[in-house]
Amino acid sequence: MGWWVWLVVAVVAVAVFSGLLLWLQASRRSGTVIAVQRGRRGGRWGVR
Repeated sequence: MGWWVWLVVAVVAVAVFSGLLLWLQASRRSGTVIAVQRGRRGGRWGVR
């Protein structure tokens, strides 16, 4: 395994992380996060 393998892993991790953040912001605006929280007994972050 060369150094480029870790470079690819880092790029993929950043892409997945940024995609998750964007999805969380979009779903929070549409209100799907609240529905997910209700499914988890109130949610981990608390219902706003």
